[in-house]
Parts: sequence; C-alpha cells; structure tokens
Amino acid sequence: MKLQGTVMVNAPQARVWQVLIDPVQLCKVIPGCEEARQLDATHYEAVLSVKVQFMTIRSQAKGTLLETDAPHHMMGELVGEPTAMAGAFRARVIIDLAPVNDATSIRYAMDLTLLGRLASMGEAIVRSTSKQLTRQFAENLATLFRNPS
Repeated sequence: MKLQGTVMVNAPQARVWQVLIDPVQLCKVIPGCEEARQLDATHYEAVLSVKVQFMTIRSQAKGTLLETDAPHHMMGELVGEPTAMAGAFRARVIIDLAPVNDATSIRYAMDLTLLGRLASMGEAIVRSTSKQLTRQFAENLATLFRNPS
C-alpha cells in the first residue's frame, strides 16, 4: 500500500531535519509512539501502539536509516512485529524537505507492507487508519513548531 503527501510546517529546514533524525523528538510527533531510541548511527528501535477500529496493536519496531542527504532527503525502513498477534509490517519511507521562505515543505512517500493477521484486517481498514495517522503526524509536527519546548 502506498501513501504520499506534502506537509508545510512553520520552521526552517535545518530545524525540521533535526527533529526528523532525533528519535526522542520524532517519537513526540509520531502517533502511538511510546518510546524510541537510537542504537547506532543508522539503527533505531521503538515501541508503537496503534488503535485500529476496535483493537490496539502494540508493536516492537526496528528502524534503519538507509540514505540521507542532510538537510534535504532521507529514506528509512521500519520493520515491526505486533506483541500480541501473528504478523509483521514493513514500511519504507522517503522524506524530502524544501525551504519555502521561512517555512519547510515536507514531501513524504510511504510503501507499507503487512503480513499475517495484520494483512487480513483488510486494505480499506488499514488504508483508513494509515491516512488518519499520517494526518495526525502532520498536525503534531505543525503543532511542535508552533509551540516549541
């Protein structure tokens, strides 16, 4: 399943880049991210909890930063397994940042693959949830830059 879009945030490109490469800051804006940490220069791990219709799916995930061109472009992959059901997911994400005056345009593309019971939930449900989470991520990111801490 492929998802893509563009988000405009009121922050300079370098600041947006810093948030996207810092797992603690990034976890604050990813819906359902309970914790995240960096293992080395390109590897991360996280605990994610996502509500899908009538259930919450909690997953252990490992991320790999596959390519970067700071502060313009990154590509990463997130692979995870739910803790209470059979299945797995893999998401490959490409993010491109472009300055627009004092703001930053964030263009993203995600290719999401589900396996096992996750895949059996149906593409319509998963697509709807993914779009909702993507919208929430964009709103959280915009809010972070409106109210920096």
